[in-house]
Amino acid sequence: MVRRWWQVPGVRLFAVVYLVAASLLTSNVVRETYLALAVAEHATVRVDEYVELHPDLFTIAGRGGYINSNPGASFLGAVPLVVARPGLAALYAWKPQLRAPKPPTTYDDPRPNRTRFMNAMRAKGLDVHLALAAFLTQLGLMAPLTALSAVLVMRWLTALTGDARTAERLGLLYALGTPVLFRTAFLNQNLLLTHAVLGMWALLTWRGQSPTAADRDRRWFAVGLLLGLGMLLDYSAAPLAIAFGVWALVDGWQAGGLRAAIVRGALTVAGSVPGVLALLLYQQAAFGSPWYPAQRYMPPTQYSVLGWNGMTWPTPDLLWQNSFGTAYGLFAFCPFLVLAVVGSWRRPLWLSRGTVRATWGVALALWLFSAANLFSYMQFNTGVRYMVPLVPLLFLLCVPVLHGDCRLGAVSRWTARVLVSCSLFVSAAVSMTRENVVEAVTLTLRQGPTLPMLLVLRRTAAAYAPWLTGAGAQPLGVILVGAVAFVAWLVWWRMGASEPTHNAQHRT
Repeated sequence: MVRRWWQVPGVRLFAVVYLVAASLLTSNVVRETYLALAVAEHATVRVDEYVELHPDLFTIAGRGGYINSNPGASFLGAVPLVVARPGLAALYAWKPQLRAPKPPTTYDDPRPNRTRFMNAMRAKGLDVHLALAAFLTQLGLMAPLTALSAVLVMRWLTALTGDARTAERLGLLYALGTPVLFRTAFLNQNLLLTHAVLGMWALLTWRGQSPTAADRDRRWFAVGLLLGLGMLLDYSAAPLAIAFGVWALVDGWQAGGLRAAIVRGALTVAGSVPGVLALLLYQQAAFGSPWYPAQRYMPPTQYSVLGWNGMTWPTPDLLWQNSFGTAYGLFAFCPFLVLAVVGSWRRPLWLSRGTVRATWGVALALWLFSAANLFSYMQFNTGVRYMVPLVPLLFLLCVPVLHGDCRLGAVSRWTARVLVSCSLFVSAAVSMTRENVVEAVTLTLRQGPTLPMLLVLRRTAAAYAPWLTGAGAQPLGVILVGAVAFVAWLVWWRMGASEPTHNAQHRT
């Protein structure tokens, strides 16, 4: 029997996740947005015309302006901008005032930089253009990738557990109940690296039929490709590369001794070459040398002058703040991830001890690296960032508890349910308000649900939405969020049943 497109497993999940993520988009213009625009519009890595619009852009005498991070996210973000260029050109031809300079206005927010940068954009006639670029990169890249990641989680769990219906629900929880949703709102390298980590983990643990040695070798080469992409995205992929490299050697040694270990290690390194080479070529073009990161060339900042360009030994304070701090702690943003400890201890048969140990090794590498990176303190105004690539690792270790395969007492089961419920609420609150956990939860409980763009328009009502002046926007937010929730439920219900449940179980 031929199935209609909406009956294909994963389509319903993709549609719901994309709808929710797209409704939570923001007009946040981050440093990666400027390079994406430069690549899409001028085929250059120089961001000279934008330098004064963002503190993370800087000028090198005689070379021009650049962003102080790796270019991978911008290269990916340039794709939807290139696709949209004809439409944007037609829009500006029809409404040329959108690109015209505009007088100063106010941004009703206690953070003065927001008003300053908005007026700098308006003075150049770039305010609408940059906001549209933020929308396009979110709708054309970030939201689709998050929806695909949910489908990948669903397919991975179905292959391992045989329970397609529960796998679909856990895929939804992964996308909407973790910081993945929070980071999807705008272009950022941290979430893109998270998707790469999920892909690597799935490659190494996916079981349908037992893979041959050649199949396993090909998977390690693909892991290398994703590690190379990770390096192009952000240097926080370096500890991941070391941890996955050790995993490759151990995996090869256990499979066939020294020769197999060397082969798999070499294949992983070979796979990473394209991404690493692209990064070196970018650094050569931008800075005149392929060997040093952007942080070496940027003007001194509060943290860049400490240690080696902001890197020190791991500090206890950052170990705590990155984990449990309410401003950017991973477990504050997603409490149920602590269940990974229980899931590792009381694992089901389809998770081997070797897989669990390797996963914790990768997680520990990034946790220590983030605690050694003093720029982690800058997350106070962005929310959880550096620890987000741990989400797929910890989530999949939580699966034995979430799936019900661990023999837990009634108290423990209720604890898991409470933690999941709290995580869903926190995820919704921070994604709607874009504030830290305490402020987001307080605002949501006090004022009800809203949408990020509605808050932005209310704060800039004097210039862009006079009809939202005052408190009149909040009832509209409740209505809009309710509409999104209703449509998401309707799509979920109308697209038919999920993939038939199987009983086969596989051991990883």
